[in-house]
Amino acid sequence: MIKAIIFDFGSVIYKTDWESLNKEFKEKFKISIRLTEHNDEELLRIYRDSDIGKEDFKKFFQRLGLRDTNTALRAYKKLYFKHKVLNKEMMQIIKKLKKEYLLFGFTDVKKDHYESNREGGLYKDFEKIFTSFETGMLKANIAAFDILIKELAHYQLTQEECLFIDDHLPNIENARQRGFRILHYSDFPNISSFASELKKILEIKEF
Repeated sequence: MIKAIIFDFGSVIYKTDWESLNKEFKEKFKISIRLTEHNDEELLRIYRDSDIGKEDFKKFFQRLGLRDTNTALRAYKKLYFKHKVLNKEMMQIIKKLKKEYLLFGFTDVKKDHYESNREGGLYKDFEKIFTSFETGMLKANIAAFDILIKELAHYQLTQEECLFIDDHLPNIENARQRGFRILHYSDFPNISSFASELKKILEIKEF
């Protein structure tokens, strides 16, 4: 019996319009934040390491040559939330599921992206968000799911009682190997087939 549902966020609940974000940031600070425009391995390392909490994302802006990194980071965080395309139908399903199930997030996310989402209210319907910057590893590392299992035990939950939803197949496979029920979602923002499959898994007729 499923007691909890664990959601990925990127490409499931939202997508970020990186082009619009970069355009507005560049207009304000006269520099692009697109990694492909810099050909800088150190910049790429900082960006990637900030996903797993090994690097302060502020150093990304320092590496870009911005003097006032605090101002740049604050502006970036606002733009990061502003330029989101929300999966509104998915969010409506989440609100309905909340009435019957414990809901969690499990997401590869930088601390600053997490804070931006939290401050914008994106996590309000979830019991807890488990993040890569806190676990120190991405979901592509199967050991991340071992940490998740330990965390879920605090809620008296086993992995067999949890449904894991993600758009990335390697993450889905890792969850499956660790005993989670799984549901792959790759049709953002269309939810018709997803909703049908979800109802089958939960053995319900309507949300």
